[in-house]
Amino acid sequence: METSLSEEKRAVKQAAIARLDLLTIAAIGIVAYLLASITHEALGHGLAAILLGLHPQHVSSVDLEVSFVGVPDWKRQVVDAAGCSAQVIVAFLALGILSLIRTRDAHLRYFLWLLSTISLIIPGGYLMVLTFAGFGDWNSFVDGLPSPLLWKTALTLLGILISLLGLFLGARNLEPFAGYATNGPDSRRKRRITLTFTPYIAGSAALTLSAIFNPVSPMLILISGAAASFGGTAFLMAINSVARKPPATVPKMPVTPIRNWFWICCGLVALFIYFIVLGPGLPR
Repeated sequence: METSLSEEKRAVKQAAIARLDLLTIAAIGIVAYLLASITHEALGHGLAAILLGLHPQHVSSVDLEVSFVGVPDWKRQVVDAAGCSAQVIVAFLALGILSLIRTRDAHLRYFLWLLSTISLIIPGGYLMVLTFAGFGDWNSFVDGLPSPLLWKTALTLLGILISLLGLFLGARNLEPFAGYATNGPDSRRKRRITLTFTPYIAGSAALTLSAIFNPVSPMLILISGAAASFGGTAFLMAINSVARKPPATVPKMPVTPIRNWFWICCGLVALFIYFIVLGPGLPR
């Protein structure tokens, strides 16, 4: 009788541990999307421009203005390519840290998973979709190059490869959060949906709405923000369609981001940066 009661208590405790906290997941999503935006615009385009002796005039959550008047084409092309390149570098750094850490801190591991995944699928989407769109970084990059059609085709194929890599690594590294056999396949599916859909909505909404405060062209920037967030990370939702049977190495008790006030506070700080600092842009 006592054994039965202890097993029941253990089962209840494990179920509580395995319960995902939506508020914490949303906060982590907002932080990850903010860092992805900063990586693309500031660390990518902005840092490249500064290193090449150019002078960024305005940076926001969705754009960076640099004057290329009288600047050689190759410098412009380096700046154009730097945004996506910086994100790919950050993705592999995050993946490296994720593979090295031994901590059971579910929140840090989930943050690294999310940052690495969106830092691959965003540049992959840019290359895959916008190269032939007639606007954007890679359309500008191709401008002035010989055989532009060949370049656009090659860049589109590169985008497909990066997107598929992000999809594959994202699905594989999400498995420990879905668990091996929490409550059967339905439970795993629901956890995957929660872990991908929640940050997608929270992070994309924060990035998109912050663009309203951009003084350059609020409506144009708003559209750009929606394209970069809801469109740019749409592959995050496709991870659920490529989920497979979990390998034996996946823990039976899933890694679970529970209520964590540190990450919730980080999410609030990220919202402040979005709407007060980077939304309107710097300098101003």
